[in-house]
Amino acid sequence: MLKKITIIVFLLSVNITSAQTDSLFIASWNVENLFDTLDTKDKNDEEFLPSGSKEWTSARYNRKLANLTKVLSDMNNGKAPDVLGLIEVENKSVVEDFAKTVSLRNYQVVHFESPDFRGIDNALMFDKEIFELISAYNFAVDLDSNRTTRDILHVELKLKKDEEVFNFFVNHWPSRRGGLEGSEPNRIKAAAVLKNAVDSILNENEYANIIMMGDFNDETDNKSIKEILGSSNFKCNDNHEENILLNTSAQRDIDGEGTYLYQKNWNMLDQIIISKSLDDNNGWEYKCDSFDIFKKDYMITKEGFFKGAIIPSFGGRKYLDGYSDHYPVSITLIK
Repeated sequence: MLKKITIIVFLLSVNITSAQTDSLFIASWNVENLFDTLDTKDKNDEEFLPSGSKEWTSARYNRKLANLTKVLSDMNNGKAPDVLGLIEVENKSVVEDFAKTVSLRNYQVVHFESPDFRGIDNALMFDKEIFELISAYNFAVDLDSNRTTRDILHVELKLKKDEEVFNFFVNHWPSRRGGLEGSEPNRIKAAAVLKNAVDSILNENEYANIIMMGDFNDETDNKSIKEILGSSNFKCNDNHEENILLNTSAQRDIDGEGTYLYQKNWNMLDQIIISKSLDDNNGWEYKCDSFDIFKKDYMITKEGFFKGAIIPSFGGRKYLDGYSDHYPVSITLIK
């Protein structure tokens, strides 16, 4: 009798396993100044040179890559993300170096140079065993001031398994330098650029799968996100039929959580926003409440003024051998 029960339990477990839904793990991370050690003409990278104020040697660069890889390899239950949006990378070379260190995945890199005055760009890494690259574009964000900022990266990928197409937008909107209100017009301009790009896709296909992610330098209830981009707060089991764009990060922001600690206050600057097609119970969809701020104990500052914050590479000019000043975020899609 015991043998029969064991066999039945085994068969049930097999059936449950085979019935589990497919999933995709999408992540975004501002990796804080991932610079190489070389002096690049027309780039403001002087402090990130061996002779610069950060004493940015090959040893420190390699430690940075190792630290980032440790975090990435712990994400997605130790499998690393299927897709990763990257913010604050100097060039394609550093992203390729990063991709090579993640032995769990066979990542392909998408990157374009942008005109940011600091010399930092956005990029995307995706597992080329899972996805195929269809197209990639940069959308410029023109500011009224003399400053230049990061372009918005758009990458169109096709899932090899079922040929479903996904549009990813990687953002790093202008900073809050000059104060929240004084700098807000710059982020409103970035929001308008993203809105126009997204609308052009939805006008051709209202069921397009769109994922917008990155460091928006605004929170989920700021004008740029709510009014200009037009995103609504995602809530599980709500009817979102009238809402075209859904912010998966909003509830955690409302709950007082965040990805960036500033003057002991949490800011939800890093967000993931999806199109309504990923919440229509038809094909791929957002797994309810899967938005996550990834924190492991080894990443967290344990004491002092910045207690709770992620350990950065530098505290001022002091080298801390850390990770970033932003925690990474992620969502899961299921089918």
